Amino acid sequence: MDISSLPWSSLLLTAASLMLFLFLWRRERSRTRPSLPLPPGPPAWPIVGNLFQLGKRPHESLYALSLKYGPLMSLHLGMKITVVASSPAMAKDLLKTHDHLLTGRTVIEAAKSLSHHKSSLAWGEYGPYWRNLRRISTVELFSTKRLEALQHLRRDQVFKMTRLIFEDKGKVVDIAHTVFCTSLNLLGNMIFSTSVFDPHNPASAELKDNVWEILKLGGIPNLVDFFPFLRFLDPQGVSRETARHLKAMYEFSDGFIQKRLDTTSQSVERNHSEKDFLDVLLGFRSEDFTLSGIRALIAELFLAGTETSTTTIEWVMAEFIRNPKKLSKVREELDEVVGCKRRVEESDLDRLPYLHAAVKEVFRLHPASPLLLPRKAGSSFEIDGFVIPKDSEVMVNVWAIGRDPSIWKNPVEFMPERFLEGESTKIEYNGKNFELIPFGAGRRICPGLPLASRMIHLVLASLLHSFEWILPDGMSCEEMDMSDEFGLALKKATDLQAIPIPRLPHHIY
Repeated sequence: MDISSLPWSSLLLTAASLMLFLFLWRRERSRTRPSLPLPPGPPAWPIVGNLFQLGKRPHESLYALSLKYGPLMSLHLGMKITVVASSPAMAKDLLKTHDHLLTGRTVIEAAKSLSHHKSSLAWGEYGPYWRNLRRISTVELFSTKRLEALQHLRRDQVFKMTRLIFEDKGKVVDIAHTVFCTSLNLLGNMIFSTSVFDPHNPASAELKDNVWEILKLGGIPNLVDFFPFLRFLDPQGVSRETARHLKAMYEFSDGFIQKRLDTTSQSVERNHSEKDFLDVLLGFRSEDFTLSGIRALIAELFLAGTETSTTTIEWVMAEFIRNPKKLSKVREELDEVVGCKRRVEESDLDRLPYLHAAVKEVFRLHPASPLLLPRKAGSSFEIDGFVIPKDSEVMVNVWAIGRDPSIWKNPVEFMPERFLEGESTKIEYNGKNFELIPFGAGRRICPGLPLASRMIHLVLASLLHSFEWILPDGMSCEEMDMSDEFGLALKKATDLQAIPIPRLPHHIY
């Protein structure tokens, strides 16, 4: 287009925007320029910094850059300084030694609707309110005692899932979709004591769609996250769309909350063993922890508790189907421990070491959050001769750590056996072994880890024990697409679809 044909008002507005852009960028660069050197990193372009070097697969791009610049490097992403750790030693230094200085979060724009009420375990500001919320979650929601009390709810939903697969008479099953819907109902029963997803009920189907859309929006690279002064424009509409779907989730939860309040006011309070998550949260209601905070936390439980588990289960199933010999080993273990005359129970899980090793192997190969959630430096500090500036974003590339050949033998191969031999048998994913931290570490480790672990192992054991799985259309295991897609979770790029063949006597289903 000929510039002379543009209205002068448009030219002036464009020029003013560019001048403001450059002024803010220069001010931010000068404000954050430290006295000590930043960790090494690639040269940055003006204004955009290193954004173009991330590409569509940031976890891989950052790993490639770390091979050149080292396990601790810095980048300029728009107006932000970002520090990335890519080794267990650096991860430990950040998330353990300096954990007290990295308790904050760099909150992505899509998550700000959740953190608005401060009732976000993942994104909320660190402080007395967040610590109380964390204590409630750890002690009252995800404690061993509470999870044991609600074990029957998870069992019933998993049994229902296997029965529905069986009744479909060998139809192709979309593993991710099936597990996602089961996860919604698992959480629904633990939170509300009822299933929340029914494909024949438009209201519950809408809940699934809202959860799915929010998770997708959270994975979109958003200009506002790199150039905060664009927030008022919301150029990609991420904030508007997230708020719209979240409002629908709140309205869905409000119905259950109001019904429970009405019931509680009319009857005797349920005893401790019968209480679900909603009962517990309402019991902690106060001037600070209001109904708005409760519904925000419930929304986050649905968001955080579905995608991570679904993604992990799909990857484990895909790896087993692609590796028939490994599949035979886990089947032998299941047949020995469970037998073929009953279904899997949670009480069986501790006696399935090969299954546990396979889950660890997928946490290593395909971590659901390859860069974890970003931390924010509360103040400047020194590490390994470099400075981490105040307010800088700090990431840990757990995907890179899981692929490091100096740590793992044959790192790109699916080898559950590695966790059953030698020193690797001692490696757990509870935040203490920094070679394997899919749930993070330190003060902000994912509090839902105990629940996620139970759900993942129970669903997997049930799917593998109840059915043989073959690929549709005569596809061989070598033809499977095992590429991933970066987003809020590291999903399988192509949904895993497989045909189930019952292994157990029909009456057991």
